[in-house]
Amino acid sequence: MEIWLYYALMAAIFISIRDIISLDFIKRYDYIQYMVIANILIFIGTMVYVFSTGFKIQKPNVKDFITILVRLLIVYFIIDPSIYNSIKNCDNPGYAKSIIGLNTLFVFFIATIIYKSKIDAKKIAGVILMLGGSYFLV
Repeated sequence: MEIWLYYALMAAIFISIRDIISLDFIKRYDYIQYMVIANILIFIGTMVYVFSTGFKIQKPNVKDFITILVRLLIVYFIIDPSIYNSIKNCDNPGYAKSIIGLNTLFVFFIATIIYKSKIDAKKIAGVILMLGGSYFLV
């Protein structure tokens, strides 16, 4: 098995655990309260790591800085609030995550266009199964 697959499976398992653990918290706090608490904890943990390991921060060039900034804006102003509120307002977080999981299809199609990959019958069948699975879960 390729190494990327191990990491992808580990991420999928721990994202599931995160969502289940977060459900009670999400129901009791609004998104801004959650983000303030989470970012304080992340900042403290990151600074402890930086100071305890002597990690040197590389200054990004302007293009990379803008890319990082745009990514952060998308994550914190669109993606995270959307995920947070979809789970908060759903009876079962699995329903919300089945629709959110369709991002795989968007990545697949965008990457197919950008990298000019070929789509064969197996890939089309996979897309149809993913759409069908999401439909039946919801």
